[in-house]
Amino acid sequence: MVRPSCVVAAASIFSAAAGLDLSVNDEASVKQAAAQIAKGLYFYHNPSSTAGDFNQPQPWFWWLSGNGWNGLLDYMVYTNDTTYQSDLLSALSENVGPKYDFVPTAQFNWEANDDQAYWVYNALTAMEYDFPSLACEASPDGGCLNSWQAIGTNAFNLFVSRWNSDSFTCNGGLKWQYRKDANGYTYKNSVTNGGFFQVAARLARYTGNQTFADWATKIWDWSTAVGLVSADFHVYDGTGDDHNCTEINHDEWSYNIGTYLHGAANMYAATEGDTKTTWESRVQGLVKTAKSTFFGPSTDAQNIMYEQKCEKSSSCTTDQTSFKSSLSRWMGKTTVLVPSVSDSIMELLHASAKGAAASCSGYENSTCGQKWTTGSFDGQSDFGVELSALEVVQSLLVKSAPALEVAHPA
Repeated sequence: MVRPSCVVAAASIFSAAAGLDLSVNDEASVKQAAAQIAKGLYFYHNPSSTAGDFNQPQPWFWWLSGNGWNGLLDYMVYTNDTTYQSDLLSALSENVGPKYDFVPTAQFNWEANDDQAYWVYNALTAMEYDFPSLACEASPDGGCLNSWQAIGTNAFNLFVSRWNSDSFTCNGGLKWQYRKDANGYTYKNSVTNGGFFQVAARLARYTGNQTFADWATKIWDWSTAVGLVSADFHVYDGTGDDHNCTEINHDEWSYNIGTYLHGAANMYAATEGDTKTTWESRVQGLVKTAKSTFFGPSTDAQNIMYEQKCEKSSSCTTDQTSFKSSLSRWMGKTTVLVPSVSDSIMELLHASAKGAAASCSGYENSTCGQKWTTGSFDGQSDFGVELSALEVVQSLLVKSAPALEVAHPA
């Protein structure tokens, strides 16, 4: 379910400046372009916030700040530029919550399961790239209560408990909201269940723990059984308790398919034998459907990413303009986990990154536009737009980034 958000006003006067110079096969060029876009994204940071906020027009969404930090975390890993590291660690510390699971008290009236997942992705990414940790809170066994792995596991366990408490309808599934008084409490949607699936799959690959793998498989099987993920790998927005998940909202958004794609890629990397082949075929199916659904609104832009539900009509909200960041991020990371889809994904990312860079000419600086198919700034710029441009450009660096780690043996 897509939440209502602000309507972003287009600029009445477009800049005639050229977009960012980007050579997609030149690492130095990609890093330089990414640095300029990251600087534009960081313009939204609120240094006086005690919750790691990025400024957004009202209504403001906490999950977007978590998504923004994940974009900057990727940027730091890919480029070795530590400009934003201190602020990132501060934001994660401020939001990790008293139980180290990204359920901060300050967000109680706002947080839903999908919001939490987007902050948890920061912990998983930091875990996978061995990023500097938070100040250790010692556990009785001598470990850290708030290590990146512990934070991810705490969130996983909370999602399991919420799934189990909701299983009296729809034979399972995680609700969008976990507070009974919240609007949308009966909705079981793809961004939430895909988020749980991805968290379980990433922990399965990293730790080798079968419990995580079993849960990832269970979530995938449930998602296909109720029809959130179709036989031809379309990923639909959601379903609900009110009709026992027999009716599906068939809206398609790029972040939903991206969420399931990266989960499936991690399951491919975590398994062997026939199971590995099964997950590979699912990854291939998701990539094929993502390409046919979210790339190429016209024949002359057939490999360029666009948000098909709202972009052509210029009606995307700040929520929705950020969705391409998720698809870009997780397509890029999938290339290093599943070699058989690497070439086809990189072809799409190359074309999309070129389009995004060409759009970064707004307001006589490198402010990026939403529509990457136009070859120039289209007048719509906001936090989600800038984040999406950053992720698609810096995803070209994923193969030169440090390898995604697995847990070190004791």
